[in-house]
Amino acid sequence: MLVVNAVPVAGAWLLLLIAAALRLCPGRGPLERRLSPVETGLLRGGARGAAQCGLVELYPAGSVAAGWRRTVEPGRARLPRGCSEAARAQFHVLYKPLHPRRLQEMERVRRAVRGVSQELERAGLVVSARRAWAVRMLLLPVFAAAPLAAAAGGPDAAAWLVLGLPADAGAVALWVRPRRTLRGTALLARLRHDHAGVRTATRNRPDELLLSIALFGAPALRTQLPRFTQESGLLTRPPGAPMDRGGGGSGEAFAPCGG
Repeated sequence: MLVVNAVPVAGAWLLLLIAAALRLCPGRGPLERRLSPVETGLLRGGARGAAQCGLVELYPAGSVAAGWRRTVEPGRARLPRGCSEAARAQFHVLYKPLHPRRLQEMERVRRAVRGVSQELERAGLVVSARRAWAVRMLLLPVFAAAPLAAAAGGPDAAAWLVLGLPADAGAVALWVRPRRTLRGTALLARLRHDHAGVRTATRNRPDELLLSIALFGAPALRTQLPRFTQESGLLTRPPGAPMDRGGGGSGEAFAPCGG
């Protein structure tokens, strides 16, 4: 009976350690340049964070505007010079009023964001969608460890259950964790500390405003661009869309890069 109880628990902890190593290891060499705002947005908030930054790039220049009933629509201005590929893609596919998330789902926009994600993957700041999928496959059996230990019964079942439950908790934490690696998390924390002052930026300082959105996401949008955020539906789901179940990964259907 001791062996029957021990096998699922020991196996769960082994799988959890392997998954953690795959999920948190930094990967290849560091990115030897400063991150752009869109890259920073992806590091913070995944694909949605990158696309939001691209849209905010266009707004101060008048290249997009809030439309009717929580949509964005083409603005009167042309594409601003030097904008990111994420901004360029959204500008070129926006022919009529669209909810921001519908705009983000268009293939040209997804492709542009995917290119940003691949840069950060090579730098070891986020894990690839393939690796994230592999981690989840390793975690699935971990969730069964505690129930199996309890089902085996015996006088020590409660003790093995207690050992199995932390493995379950660790699996949940890895499952919902943003796609950032430890290196990516440390970099984001350092950027937020070094640029804390951009929280007060306004449309008169578009570069700092964009960096604030990239670093702090929804709170910065609500505070610094409240009217555009509300009228465009930038932080809402499209009408008729199902509830989010994690959402906002780095261009793929995995967990977000964080918040």
